[in-house]
Amino acid sequence: MKKRLRKKKAYKQYIQDIFLGYEKMLENPELKELTFSYLKETTVLKRDDNQQIRFRTFDQD
Repeated sequence: MKKRLRKKKAYKQYIQDIFLGYEKMLENPELKELTFSYLKETTVLKRDDNQQIRFRTFDQD
């Protein structure tokens, strides 16, 4: 049970970090890319040519 709760808490923190990173990128247009990882998943926040922020999530092999 404790392991499941730790995983749930870690996943919540991962999601929170992504949204805090998004807010950081909104405040600071000089940030071009941020990367977040959780278990076998990686999320990248990246600016495109029009300076819009894009989310991309990849599975790690």
